[in-house]
Amino acid sequence: MKLTSSNIAWKPQEGPQESFVSCPLAEVLYGGAAGGGKTDALLGDFSSGIDRYGAAWQGIIFRRTFPQLQEIEQRSIQIWGPIYGIKAYNKANHQWNFPSGAVLKLRFLERDMDVENYQGHQYSWIGWDELTQWPNDYCYTYMFSRLRSAAGAPCYVRATTNPGGVGHAWVKGRFIDPTTPMTPIKDSVTGELRVFIPAKLSDNKILVSADPGYELRLDMISDPVTRRALKDGDWNIFAGQAFSEFDPSVHIIPNHELPQGVPVWKACDWGFVKPYCVLWAYSNYDGDIIIWNELYGMKDKPNEGSEEPATVVRDRIESIEATNNIWCDISYLDGQCWAKLDDQPSVYDRLGGASMNWQAWPKGPGSRVNQKQIVHDWLKVVNGSSRLKIMERCHNLIRTLPAIPLSRSNPEDIDTDSEDHAYDAMRGLLAKKVYSKEERMRHAQMRRANRIHRKKHTTKFGGF
Repeated sequence: MKLTSSNIAWKPQEGPQESFVSCPLAEVLYGGAAGGGKTDALLGDFSSGIDRYGAAWQGIIFRRTFPQLQEIEQRSIQIWGPIYGIKAYNKANHQWNFPSGAVLKLRFLERDMDVENYQGHQYSWIGWDELTQWPNDYCYTYMFSRLRSAAGAPCYVRATTNPGGVGHAWVKGRFIDPTTPMTPIKDSVTGELRVFIPAKLSDNKILVSADPGYELRLDMISDPVTRRALKDGDWNIFAGQAFSEFDPSVHIIPNHELPQGVPVWKACDWGFVKPYCVLWAYSNYDGDIIIWNELYGMKDKPNEGSEEPATVVRDRIESIEATNNIWCDISYLDGQCWAKLDDQPSVYDRLGGASMNWQAWPKGPGSRVNQKQIVHDWLKVVNGSSRLKIMERCHNLIRTLPAIPLSRSNPEDIDTDSEDHAYDAMRGLLAKKVYSKEERMRHAQMRRANRIHRKKHTTKFGGF
């Protein structure tokens, strides 16, 4: 039988795939675990409109980088090549031109400014493959302005992804945190509905049947974090997570007032276009560090700075400290804030300068790697407890810390494209040496031993 464009190019499997391609909502995220059939689902969703809407069906699929397009390009040829002919795909332009007039482009957006290439374009269908690879939502939300159809075709945004990646935090905040999976979320600005549809390996019965050893190979992954992320699609723990030891049940504690007489200090990671973060901490008798409060300069979107002048931030810091009767004996600030342009005051000056008792936290070759290890040491859980605790009110530190991924170029550091501002402020906090109760007792014993030694060797003339 000769295949024509009226034949079925692809059929969804029962379960999440079918829910994805039949979902009437304008915005849908699909995915989770490895092997969930994400690429097929994305291409299959576009398939549904090729003949139904013809030339009005204008689509585009994005990946973060050009090489990442190869997989989805190859899969699209496998699905549509036998139906529409390989000539329907223009490999030079990475574009499908279907007999009905429908078009699907395969493109990449590596930098925020790349979206400017699409000014004046219009698409009725926009797809995103591996959405968490984008460090922020700028490209994603900008392309909504290109989503329109003068020919009257319905307009959809479809995305797939696994947990993890540099954009884990913003994707999780948009689709996962507001509600349970499969439950529509109403956008606070547009009123439009979006939804997250989870998928696991067990939902992809074709893959499980064709390659029954795949699940066993996932079980062979030695790192339990990576294994749990790939098998279960857990958004609270993922492959490449920088601080997998973070445990809300251990590290987060209820809010309480500052105890009297405890040493208090703060650290600030400055930002204007990106968020700034100020964290206050105190240490208790046991030598634990309690991160007591935060001030975070963000607009309505994650990783977008409030653009408040440094003098305004200084006033906010002073107000918090005056209200709570705080005097910080040490205040840490990134050393770059001391830089001046001509005779203009520096950020350090604008944030209060010496009156705020700012000093630069340690920096230098290897300092980021060393400070990351210090964070690991403090987050370490021993017998169900940790020496670092975070108050519930520190919403943005709690939101972003578990979502920070490792750097791809240097696995000893974090990915600095992620929303790392609260983490950087925490690095600054931990520049202060805080001794545990056992360390203080050991030092006291050493001092007593030294005094006894000196006394035994003092001359009868009372020598030194």
